[in-house]
Amino acid sequence: MRHSCFFVAVSFTLLTLSGCRIDSGGDSSSTRNPATNVDLTFSSFDLTLQTNNTLLADLVQAVEPDPNAANSAESQAVADSIREQLALFAGLDYTGDTPPGLLSVRNPLDLIRRVIGENEVANFQEGRQYIVRRIEQGEAGEYNNRTNRVNVRFTDQTALLDGQPEQEYNWPYPIVKWVYTPDSSNRITRILTWTAAGDFPDGSTRPSATLATQFKPAGFSSTGYNDGARTNTEGTLVIPGERELSFTRAYEGLDSDTLIIDGTNVGTEDNTQGGPEFTFAGNTVDCVKIRMDYDTPEVHVFTSLNQAPGSADYCSEKTTPEYQYATRHTGLRP
Repeated sequence: MRHSCFFVAVSFTLLTLSGCRIDSGGDSSSTRNPATNVDLTFSSFDLTLQTNNTLLADLVQAVEPDPNAANSAESQAVADSIREQLALFAGLDYTGDTPPGLLSVRNPLDLIRRVIGENEVANFQEGRQYIVRRIEQGEAGEYNNRTNRVNVRFTDQTALLDGQPEQEYNWPYPIVKWVYTPDSSNRITRILTWTAAGDFPDGSTRPSATLATQFKPAGFSSTGYNDGARTNTEGTLVIPGERELSFTRAYEGLDSDTLIIDGTNVGTEDNTQGGPEFTFAGNTVDCVKIRMDYDTPEVHVFTSLNQAPGSADYCSEKTTPEYQYATRHTGLRP
């Protein structure tokens, strides 16, 4: 089931930059949405450089148990299961270190975030330049490919030449947008969505991904990742097998992550029963909620099995965790 609610609405070689680094021909002071078509081809979608800058890299390290705390064997099993689930949803491959690092990352959210952050696409930079001008003028503004009816698409040349299924080499992004709303939240909201291409069985949920991020106007830039201006994020990753991971991450105030791993609407029969079962820390479950407190630091994990979403015993509704343990101080966030 979907949980996001507060947002309404590289080791890769760039081979071609169709739609990139081009002059829009527009007036730099224009108040109009500057989004244009962006169609990129990469040698691979796998990211193997700067993996510590990917979306879940801090969490991967942060869940490692404190070796001096009690119940270390059970806690280690929980940490290993958290990482196993993150790997399934976000295409993570780990090193053999303790705690493990990331060898490679392959998912559509990290890929487009890397392309934006490394300033690879002139039109994305133009969009952020437009937002910066609107911030300076104190006026609302929006860069939105969907509003302009233009497309954002990435192609993995290696997967294409290897004859892999279309969903492996053709990654379309139906929504890429930044919105500045000075009269309400006074925040910049960036929304990135991906939907799997190709054919899927009738009645199934098409794999998808969404990342919604809010930034403070102070410090927001037309280049780079803007992580220093970020306040919070929400997102979802839906994979084949009617499984979904949703997450909420706070970067100021209470520095924390909350993740829920459960079934899609189809997988839970329209939220009337538990979703697809999986193994977590040696037990069979169909719902896991993970809360990572970076300040303490400590992990709380809530699980359930055969409970309908929304019921008092469903993992997302529980207040007493099945697992709780102190984690190592990683120096991350903050």
